[in-house]
Amino acid sequence: MPRNAIIVLLILTGSLFAKAKSSFLPKTFEANFVKEEKAILSGKTLKVEGQIFYKYPSRIRLEEQGNEKSVFVSNPFKTFYYKPPVFEGVPGELTVNKSNSYPLTRFLDSLRNGLESNDLYKVKKKKELIDFTFTKKGINELKIAKAQIGFTNKIDFHHVKYVEIVLDNDKKVRFVLDHVKVGGKLKEGLFDFKAPKGTRVSQ
Repeated sequence: MPRNAIIVLLILTGSLFAKAKSSFLPKTFEANFVKEEKAILSGKTLKVEGQIFYKYPSRIRLEEQGNEKSVFVSNPFKTFYYKPPVFEGVPGELTVNKSNSYPLTRFLDSLRNGLESNDLYKVKKKKELIDFTFTKKGINELKIAKAQIGFTNKIDFHHVKYVEIVLDNDKKVRFVLDHVKVGGKLKEGLFDFKAPKGTRVSQ
């Protein structure tokens, strides 16, 4: 084989390998979830159902249902946390922050680099489980100490069963996912938030 052809082949192979390595996290996904979070005072595990929407980079929307109904939206510029009115005639409440510091979004973004150890975390793979132990740099940047992803069948994003993160203050949150849809086009304006009329806004 001519030398030039070998060089081209090596470049293409490297490109494909890099793409395969970083292809675990899709550019977009949506799913139903059950959020499991342990209450600090009672120690009980609280469960909330909802929907999650994600788009790389750094865009996420969590719509929680039930008694604690809320909408959380985060993009590279702002975060929005909205609580609708509990009673008629009482205004809903919206909190807007300029910075994007939501740990789950940062963790998902980091997975675009592939499921390999790096300067943010060390990876330990099991049959249907991946453990992430964060380095000092990772803890400082993402505010996460540990994370875990469980799978129903094989290590592929289509088969994600849950995503769990343990924050640097030991708070643990688990998102159990169901009906995961990968790579679809998400609704325009999903990662911004316009407050309903009469909403009490704080910044």
